[in-house]
Amino acid sequence: MKKNMTLVEEISELDVELLKLLARRSKLLKKTRRRKKEGAGTDSISNEKRIRLAWEESATKFSRDPRLAHQMFTLLQDIEFISRDDAEDQNSFGLAPNTQPVNVDITGPAALCPTQIWIALAAANGVECNLTGISTAHPVSDLVKGFNQAGARLSWKGNDLFCKESKALDFADKVIFAGNSEFNVYLLALQAAASHGTLKLTGGSTLKDADLSAFRNFLPQLGARIAHVIPRSNGLPARLECSGIIPETVVVPENLSEEAVVAVLVAATTWKADVTIDLSQNAAATNALAIVDPIFESAGIEYSIEGTSCAISPEEPDFPVYPAITMDPTICASILAYPAFAGGKVALRGTWPLDTAEGDAVVALLKSVGLTIAIKPDSIVATKPERGHSTDAVNMQNLSSNYFPLAMALTCIKAAATKSPVELPAAPAGTSVEVIESFVAQANMLLEDNKVHPNADIPHAKIWTSPDAFWTMALGQLAFINRPLQLSNPGTITDLMPTFWMFYNTLPEPTMVRKPREEMSGDKPKRRRVFADNNSRGRSAD
Repeated sequence: MKKNMTLVEEISELDVELLKLLARRSKLLKKTRRRKKEGAGTDSISNEKRIRLAWEESATKFSRDPRLAHQMFTLLQDIEFISRDDAEDQNSFGLAPNTQPVNVDITGPAALCPTQIWIALAAANGVECNLTGISTAHPVSDLVKGFNQAGARLSWKGNDLFCKESKALDFADKVIFAGNSEFNVYLLALQAAASHGTLKLTGGSTLKDADLSAFRNFLPQLGARIAHVIPRSNGLPARLECSGIIPETVVVPENLSEEAVVAVLVAATTWKADVTIDLSQNAAATNALAIVDPIFESAGIEYSIEGTSCAISPEEPDFPVYPAITMDPTICASILAYPAFAGGKVALRGTWPLDTAEGDAVVALLKSVGLTIAIKPDSIVATKPERGHSTDAVNMQNLSSNYFPLAMALTCIKAAATKSPVELPAAPAGTSVEVIESFVAQANMLLEDNKVHPNADIPHAKIWTSPDAFWTMALGQLAFINRPLQLSNPGTITDLMPTFWMFYNTLPEPTMVRKPREEMSGDKPKRRRVFADNNSRGRSAD
């Protein structure tokens, strides 16, 4: 270390050395995960267990908090570090959108939660149905794989999911991957609870560090229990042991999350028994019932709701061939907001969740930046502000934290258009001030006195790292104010909307159709041979 260093400089130098060690550890870890035939070494599962045990033994010498030690180990195992040389050569993703007025006319992305519910119902009932135009985001595709592992017959064709007739699901002695969605865990585990047997649930890095303790404490009421594979862990992997004995009344505790409550209601329709779900102790009861009520009605499920109780009958449902799924307001809100940044019009085809708290709040948010919103039975249309922007604060009342990045981007466009400070919307609890400040700086703006000040031209990171998919979408909109911007992790959006970059890069009139790659012969496209007769070697049309 250099002499006369300040404490900050000394810590920064230590951080660099720490990052070098982490990159080296990551490189060695990859070798332990190779297959034997690739010259590695040994079984990757055995290696990981030995590494974990050694870590836990060492961690006790430095920390008395076993939970913290577990979280740190999970992060170290799942975060991929790159070498210093690779870091210097790493390319960023440039955001330089076409600034012409947008003219968007596409199908609105389908809501993820209802999609997952319909998949669970279709798989459990083993009936023929088609879910058209749904999202292929990871939570959805992972759930499809999970149910297929249990015996469902679900198959993709583009953005359409086809369910064929199948026998009853069988979870016994299966190892099922739930991805990174807690909702997937609840849907899979609760359906499995009605049959005797044991299964193992695995998941991605998010679920490894998830806290499933409330769900674990609830399961014994259904004659089931979860045993976490990793000691002192509350996440996956876990073994689920089920007796298959479901009581007549299930009391949902107060600490069960809204997603878990919804999953209980959905799974109860698949238990083939008269069951009453008592939700009187849970604050999420009203929202959960509002989510499942229209779906149960459409699926022909025999049920009745009295106050905060839902009685479900084992009668066979009258399942529709083409279930209708509304648009996802969280994703669609961001797409509908583009006229606020570039002018023009956005039309999304589909059914907007009208007369719902979230759907109405999204419309209020968009109108607070001057957008004109027209809702029809088969579409929703947003057009540019006729009177320009105002300095009034963005209306984000009654919306979840997922909307905050969009609200931040809309606040910035207000400040840029009016050339005046605009008040910042209230940040959700737990939102990092550093993230907000760095985001605003990307637009050459300053956050001061809880207001966004335009034309500040303060220093900002040349390459921005997005915390999640919603911040990624918001940064794409910020690039209309200050282009180009550089993003280090564009892949964060794929879990939410896999086709987002196709949409973004083809503005102002996105087609959402991927162009086929031309085969190259030298510097020129390779010539294609076309077979005209039906007996040729070319594949005939289906």
